[in-house]
Amino acid sequence: MKSLVALTDRLVRAAAVCLLLSLLVAVLLGVVSRQLNAPLAWTDELAQYLLVWTGFTGWIIAARRRSHIRITIVADRLPKPAGRVLEVATQIAIIVFAAILVRYSFGLIERNWDVESIALPVSSAALYVVMPLAGLALILQALAEIGDVVAGRKIETAEPGTQPL
Repeated sequence: MKSLVALTDRLVRAAAVCLLLSLLVAVLLGVVSRQLNAPLAWTDELAQYLLVWTGFTGWIIAARRRSHIRITIVADRLPKPAGRVLEVATQIAIIVFAAILVRYSFGLIERNWDVESIALPVSSAALYVVMPLAGLALILQALAEIGDVVAGRKIETAEPGTQPL
């Protein structure tokens, strides 16, 4: 099971790198083509799609690393049992939010499936396909963290800049 999680983590990080590099290339092509007075219309739309996908991929990575911004001044002062209850409540809120994301993302995909993108030869639904995948990943991560809290395993919150690449 741990090897499957490690493989998934590597795949998500590799996807993030590819998305970010693709975004950089799309924006760079757009800027250079404008400077040459021959703008490529599709670069803006591609950059928008890639930005959305990169954002959701980054969200998954941040959730896995527990590196989202948290204000812990209250949680740090609570007794351990209350802190665990608060952590479980936080993870349940994440599950609810992710479930809403999954639920409504399918409607967005369905409504946009037959709508062609303005400048790209793809369906506009391509913008939304990442949403249910991200929602499912976040639900699984939150469930794993609830399992860690219930089992009494200490959940380490990484200090900024100390997360392994």
